[in-house]
Amino acid sequence: MHPEYVPLLPRAPSVASTATTTTATTTASTAASTAAATGDPDTRARSPAMTFDASPSAGLALPPTIRFDLHSPGITPRSLHAHAQIGPHSGHRGLSLPDIFVPPRPLPVHRANDASDQTSIPFSDIASTDELTTVSGTTAPTVESTAAVPADVSKRLWYDDFTTIDWVHEFIKESFRVKRLRDLPGLRGRLIRARDASQGWILISVIGSTVACIAYLIDAAEQRVFDWRSGYCATNWFLPKHDCCVDSGDTCPAWLEWKFALRGSAFVEYALYIALSVALALIAVLLTLTTASTTPFPKPPVTVVDSARETSSEINANLAPGAPVTVNGETHKSQPAPAPRSIIYTAAGGGVAEVKTILSGFVIKRFLGSYTLFVKSIALVLSISSGLNVGKEGPYVHIASCVGNITCRFFSKFNNNDGKRREILSAAASAGVAVAFGSPLGGVLFSLEEVSYYFPPKTLIRSFLCAVISALVLKLLNPYGTGKIVIFEVSYDHDWHAFEFLIFVFIGACGGVIGAAFGRLNVWWTRIWRRSRFISKHPVADVVLMATVTAAISYFNVYTQKSASELLYDLARTCTYRTASPFDTLDYEDDDALCPTSMAMYASSIRSLTAAFVIKFVLTAVTVGLKIPAGIYVPSMVSGALLGRIVGLSVQWLQYQVPHLFLFSSCPAGNDPRACTIPGVYAIVGAGAVMAGVTRMTVTLAVILFELTGSLDHVLPISVAILISKWVAQALEPNSIYDVIMHNNNFPFLDNQRTPGFSVTLHDIVPKANISSTSPVIDTSDSPYISAAALRTKLQILQISGELDGSLPILRNQVLVGLLPAPELEYALDKIKERDATASGIQYNDLAEVADNNEIMCHISADDQEIQRYYFDRSSRHHQFSQNNGTNAGVFTAATDLTPFVDRAPISLDINSPLAMVYLMFVRLGLRMVCVVEDGKFWGVLHKKRFIEYCRFGDDNMDTWF
Repeated sequence: MHPEYVPLLPRAPSVASTATTTTATTTASTAASTAAATGDPDTRARSPAMTFDASPSAGLALPPTIRFDLHSPGITPRSLHAHAQIGPHSGHRGLSLPDIFVPPRPLPVHRANDASDQTSIPFSDIASTDELTTVSGTTAPTVESTAAVPADVSKRLWYDDFTTIDWVHEFIKESFRVKRLRDLPGLRGRLIRARDASQGWILISVIGSTVACIAYLIDAAEQRVFDWRSGYCATNWFLPKHDCCVDSGDTCPAWLEWKFALRGSAFVEYALYIALSVALALIAVLLTLTTASTTPFPKPPVTVVDSARETSSEINANLAPGAPVTVNGETHKSQPAPAPRSIIYTAAGGGVAEVKTILSGFVIKRFLGSYTLFVKSIALVLSISSGLNVGKEGPYVHIASCVGNITCRFFSKFNNNDGKRREILSAAASAGVAVAFGSPLGGVLFSLEEVSYYFPPKTLIRSFLCAVISALVLKLLNPYGTGKIVIFEVSYDHDWHAFEFLIFVFIGACGGVIGAAFGRLNVWWTRIWRRSRFISKHPVADVVLMATVTAAISYFNVYTQKSASELLYDLARTCTYRTASPFDTLDYEDDDALCPTSMAMYASSIRSLTAAFVIKFVLTAVTVGLKIPAGIYVPSMVSGALLGRIVGLSVQWLQYQVPHLFLFSSCPAGNDPRACTIPGVYAIVGAGAVMAGVTRMTVTLAVILFELTGSLDHVLPISVAILISKWVAQALEPNSIYDVIMHNNNFPFLDNQRTPGFSVTLHDIVPKANISSTSPVIDTSDSPYISAAALRTKLQILQISGELDGSLPILRNQVLVGLLPAPELEYALDKIKERDATASGIQYNDLAEVADNNEIMCHISADDQEIQRYYFDRSSRHHQFSQNNGTNAGVFTAATDLTPFVDRAPISLDINSPLAMVYLMFVRLGLRMVCVVEDGKFWGVLHKKRFIEYCRFGDDNMDTWF
């Protein structure tokens, strides 16, 4: 008798490479001889070998096999290129799934009389795979995979939009990779380990240099385009106003304003100023809209507390229109209305909130891609040049993260591990701040304090190197021709006095109030304006209207006409006088409003600055949220600098009015206000206070301002104001502007910097799962086999609840024995359906139009010994599964095995566990979900997204955290 069995299991590449003969036996000696002939050490280590008889006399033809070819471009979880391969397996060892055998229907087979001839493949020989997509959703390049890694460690895994990466899986996979490197012997092993260790430092150097070059191009372009709104240089169109008038003194005949160039009136100049501002903003928003991306159910259309309790009709009402659904063996199409989906624009906003979300472990496709980098760089220049109250410092963080993500694709160590990739993204974010503020130390602290979720010690050194390289390269490029990285870099020569400490505290408190009001105003404006029916559907109209209003109002104020960086420098710098007395009329060198020389000018200056403060504050608050690249750092600092300058001039005026007041007793003799009070210092303190109130940054902001001023004497008052502002703003409004943005966009971010104050347990938020044929639970108590159609139904139930990265629990006698991840299951079911439709001759335009074959049975087990317990029954004209005890599991026409995709080590908590423990599991371990058990029996599953929703909207919401 011929022991002729057709395997229904995934094949390892090493096994496939040995099965090149068409007639073979299943003895161990044959396996050993084959291994010796091929020289495959992996094959020599296995016994017995899996072989089969495909000779014509056997009456059995080899079925076409599906090879999951991941080398094809444009692969996504729902759109994959499959390549069928007829005959024996090739020895290909690329990034591919193990082969799944799905024979075409019908295929006559015969029964093997001797069950002892059954053979098996060791579970550890299943081919290992890496992630299919990068963090930004783009297709990963092909890499070599090693079959020596156990399949339960390096099984195929990809990440869909707004799904979380598996931190535990990434860490374990990295540990196996490191172990393989350490086991390499001799000089070759040392060289390979040295090359591997150098990848991170080379990558960081490339990122820092690239970010500096991009920042140089943006800075240079922004200066020129911004000045074109008021005129142009007659000698060279491409020169900005500063370079055009560098040797012209107080007058600049080479710079022609538009009203003189066009020989028009002041009204013509005003109209042209508005028109150019609107045109630049319009181009910026049109470019930004090209980066639109639809998020898959960022907020479930139906709140599903316990989807397992829903009836089949309720389930069908939530499915996509026309989707085939099988319930209780009957296949039909659902007919609901499509669920609403949210649209995000990857190039819009500052990007810091999104970068924080990505670094916490979630995936936002295309957000860190090359097209987003290109569009945001160009649109950023246009949006700043339009005169809108936006900054480029926040977008620099996004741009730097894009550079980091793109360059990671050329280094396999980081391209194949999304956990390691995020370490590089943290370092890249520090380069963005370094080039934005000329502050390498501030960039490192920004990455640590503000955006990073996981920050190991090695990342600290890499962040420092990346920030230093980017700042150094940008300084050598000299974008402003001044030898400085940023325009608003200033220095102070005078120390502060004791009486000013109370004033700095007052400025800090005002900054906290302004920061809290800023967030409240932005929330209110978003609710009544941007979420209105018209504006939500026409974001271009919102930008055009805001650009028109901003240009029309800003034109009449000398301070609001300036760019944010230039205005911040003017407010923070010190005044220079020609004579000893600053109050001699017209005896000054600086702006008469910022450096008054008479009592009347003090009042006029304070009025102008107050008007500018109100305009800047309101316009900045309502501008955040426009669909253009827009940062918040420098615009908020400008509002604070205006406030500080107003306070500083008021103190000077008070000293001029009451020179003998006890507060001024420590001032130098001569009663000279300029020698006692420096308004520029108050401006810097106010800038830090308001920015701290808006963003809630503390140490990072103090270090940035220290590096900007270079004055160690003023670190203390700046730090005090920042701390006071942080406390006041936190008391008035718990959420920073980043929290507001993440809440408005429903980003699944679990804050790891707050202490939870939960009062309930898992029992109060996790309902008991109802195990039925329509529930997202796989019960293998009676049989480890389940139809593909039933699995599809369970998968759809899980997806409509918003858990695209969830898992189906596998139970045996109500005991949790494993999890089947939804992304892997969806991919496998799609390939099975595609192969089945091709074999059956079904024509289709969309694979979703094809119903799953209820006759195709899938084997799912969490027990290694059950992996190979079935074979083809040759005594029948049908495919028949048999157990070792000889009982039949059923008669099917096709089958496949999903066991290699089962997570056999799920992390579980008891139903009475406190939510504080659950919080630690999600934050510290980076889990996707936590299984809940009661007395050892399965109770339910708590997904991370559900836990985040509870933290936001439940009884223990985020506002109660401290």
